[in-house]
Amino acid sequence: MKLTKIFSLFAVLALVLALAPAASAQGPTGTWVSGIACQNLDNVNDATITLHFYQELSGTSSLDYNDTILAGGSKNYYTPNIVGLPAPFLGSVVIESSTPLACNVNTQTTGNGTPTSPFRIGTSAGFADAETGLTMYAPQVMKLLAGTWSSYVAVQNATASNVDVTVNYVDSAGNPVPAAQETVTIPGYSNNVFYQEANANLPNGFIGAATITGTGNIAVVTNLYNAGTTSSNSQLLSYDGFAAGNTTLLVPRFVRRFYGYNSGMSIQNIGTLTTTVTIDFVFAGTTYTYNSPVIQPGAALALYSTNITELVPVDALNMTQRFGSATITSSGQPIIAIVNEDNRGLAGDNNGDPVPVERISQGITYNAFLNGAQTDTVFFAQIVSGAGGIFSGGFQVVNTTGTAATCTATFNAQAGLTYGFALGANGSASVYAPNVPGINPGYNGSVTVVCDQPIVGISNLADIVGSGLVGDSFTCGNGLNR
Repeated sequence: MKLTKIFSLFAVLALVLALAPAASAQGPTGTWVSGIACQNLDNVNDATITLHFYQELSGTSSLDYNDTILAGGSKNYYTPNIVGLPAPFLGSVVIESSTPLACNVNTQTTGNGTPTSPFRIGTSAGFADAETGLTMYAPQVMKLLAGTWSSYVAVQNATASNVDVTVNYVDSAGNPVPAAQETVTIPGYSNNVFYQEANANLPNGFIGAATITGTGNIAVVTNLYNAGTTSSNSQLLSYDGFAAGNTTLLVPRFVRRFYGYNSGMSIQNIGTLTTTVTIDFVFAGTTYTYNSPVIQPGAALALYSTNITELVPVDALNMTQRFGSATITSSGQPIIAIVNEDNRGLAGDNNGDPVPVERISQGITYNAFLNGAQTDTVFFAQIVSGAGGIFSGGFQVVNTTGTAATCTATFNAQAGLTYGFALGANGSASVYAPNVPGINPGYNGSVTVVCDQPIVGISNLADIVGSGLVGDSFTCGNGLNR
């Protein structure tokens, strides 16, 4: 069943929920559901698929859901609407397909988007079988940081047999916290959620990283979440664990004071020796270079865009130019990184103008791409334009070469709809779906981007300003390279 990292006929989703309240006293408050978006990467053959749903620690499928996705098409599955799926349900999914697939999973509340019942959503990518591993890394985990921020790590067994899973923690300086080690046996294809808030041996205020090992292959998704008691502290950010690192990482989107949004990074040294990193940020065709202090083995360096002195000149750019890309280069040790983006509602980050209420507390996280992942084709499983009259989004891609590129985006859910755009040398482009000429209102489907130079990219969506839906409706996913 294994093909390659991309052309997999077998995918795992480490955390899927269906009307599942937070487990006991741990995890983010509220009632949670999931949405799964899958794209058939084969433009000739229809995909015959089966979604196998496994309750947490069960080892037995609760439901085998069969469906078909047309050639080149995509489908969305909302867990409360899947007939036969138990509720409440907290668990994982294995997806088998007759053709290669790209799949994402949304974790979202049933909150109605009011100040006291905020909407919250985060997105992570499904793992192809080749993307799982015996060791996975999570470069940012927290326990009651600033009193309100915590995290959980969902680990899925990617094999049919029992796997013993151990989670080890290090603090931000790279110091191990051996007393906080956790070990659980996870049955075949099932999962277990490790709540850092429930770990009595992690101190309150903890921020650090985790290494997760298994006696068989595993997949990992981490969610970072704020208290969620009001719309102003409702942030929910999801990212995938890493099975390996690289000495060069590619960052397709990084912003500074961009309509109230700012980016951050957590860069973890997963090598055995100390290292430093050089980050080359590109905004509006200009490169700004940052050089880090020493990063200890296992430690993660946290950066926030407004605290990076080298990026101060970006504030003089037109607001529309304050998004860019970056390349992170290690001095020798393998590194991994996640990239966060949030909106804290500060007028000073929006040219002094008030920040729309729908944007306040929005947040996303995505995985920096390992060098070598770039190709000329990227698949985005879900792009929306006015979906439900509320949600819109788009994608951002970066040219990873010094040669200018031309690109074409094909909107697979609308026959004949394409959109061409240019990418400068080492440049990036942001495409907002509602601005694509001829797109149908309510578009909710996949997009394929093809360029004549290697690229990487991410997709995102959020509620429309003026919708009145408050909370964290901002979500993001890594594009899939082919």
